[in-house]
Amino acid sequence: MVFSSFNFLFFFLPITLAGFYLLGRKDEHWAASWLLLASLAFYVSWNLAYLPILAVSIVGNYLAYRQILRAAEAHKRAWLILAVTGNLLLLGYFKYANFFIQSVNDLTGAGIHPLDVLLPIGISFFSFTQIAFLVDARQGKAQEVSLWRYALFASYFPYIVAGPVLNHRDMLPQFADRANYAVTANNLAVGLTLFTFGLAKKLLIADNLVPVVDVAFAGDNPSLLAAWVGMLAYSFQLYFDFSGYSDMAIGVSRMLGFQIPFNFDSPYKAANVSEFWTRWHISLSRFLRNYLYIPLGGNRHGQFNRYRNLMLTMLLGGLWHGSNWTFVIWGGLHGLYLCLQHGWQTWRGESRPAPTRTGRVLGQVLTFLAVLVAWVFFRAPDLPAALEVLRGLVGLNGLAPADAIGGWELSMVGIGAFIAFLMPNTNQIFMYFENRFPDAQAAFSLVRLRWRPTLGWALVTGVVLVIGILNLDRTADFIYAQF
Repeated sequence: MVFSSFNFLFFFLPITLAGFYLLGRKDEHWAASWLLLASLAFYVSWNLAYLPILAVSIVGNYLAYRQILRAAEAHKRAWLILAVTGNLLLLGYFKYANFFIQSVNDLTGAGIHPLDVLLPIGISFFSFTQIAFLVDARQGKAQEVSLWRYALFASYFPYIVAGPVLNHRDMLPQFADRANYAVTANNLAVGLTLFTFGLAKKLLIADNLVPVVDVAFAGDNPSLLAAWVGMLAYSFQLYFDFSGYSDMAIGVSRMLGFQIPFNFDSPYKAANVSEFWTRWHISLSRFLRNYLYIPLGGNRHGQFNRYRNLMLTMLLGGLWHGSNWTFVIWGGLHGLYLCLQHGWQTWRGESRPAPTRTGRVLGQVLTFLAVLVAWVFFRAPDLPAALEVLRGLVGLNGLAPADAIGGWELSMVGIGAFIAFLMPNTNQIFMYFENRFPDAQAAFSLVRLRWRPTLGWALVTGVVLVIGILNLDRTADFIYAQF
């Protein structure tokens, strides 16, 4: 069951909201328990066989958390290592066992048969969420929490399929606050509008770009035009698909009275790769920085170690996205980009002047092109397919246009580019109403949109929601659900 489905919109969501609001008026514990049951029901709607895996992960991590709290200081680190190892083994078996077997077969010709492994949806997200909680518990940063409230945090249905990666400091205090269990008009209005915007991104933009992308990766040696149009389409498809999911997740959570963090902030307006990673999949970027890059040493021990830590972080971040060498290459490219950027900045010196407007625009163009090239490996099913698209991008496959690319396809790419580069994002649209000015980075927008609970915004939201509902029957799966 996905957010962009009839079952979710007209069955699961209304029942969940109604039960939550009715129980919340009497007792927040009953309302939270209802939300936990709803989250588990949402998860098993994909496959009942996933439930034992999620349950083992939650109970095992909670028991490890209790041991970390109770253990003597000398033993806390050992319990943390044991617990994190358990999470990585669980993730490694279900997500990477067959990747390892295939890699061994390719290198040695061993002919080992792949395992019959059922990949639980969202395992990367609930594993990373709980690893962060355990690390913070070891550092004394995690509050006391009961098992049922911890289970709600780990299985919370708005995030579990495709993120954002939650942090306990964002969510557990909200789950403990009685005020969040009362329905408010603002929460409903903001949540429904965010959900509608996300639904439109997914159904009306991302899904309409799929045929254009498929032309570039059809294995027919894409021409210069087909490769460029296809890769531009994929860049926008991925952005609107994933940011659309994030907006829907934030919106659903807000309707329930809880705020989960924004996950995108106009990433294609970034003027360098470091800035890109503060705008793209923000929750994962923070996780990689706080729980991998900094523990590895960050930039504290010289430039060589800094570059090594950047490369390791991005290589592992690439592998997190999927069990394929193409994802490792994608991560390695971003690691290389970051090393080149920091090396250039070090060479220029710390006293360099702020970039001019022209300099920033050139930085945005260069950054987007670098990101687009890396997306080739992210999208390609294998390395030969990626190399064919790269050949097409430089014109080695000819210049002839693809028959499948017409005016409609080109217009959809243009619409995606216009919104991504020239329009405000949802964070900017809502930040004035939410009083979140410091959280939004400066980013150029051709128009200024500021959401208010007015009749005009209600009419626009209603029209967009109706159009989205009329397109529900042809929706595709969310891209990040496979990660």
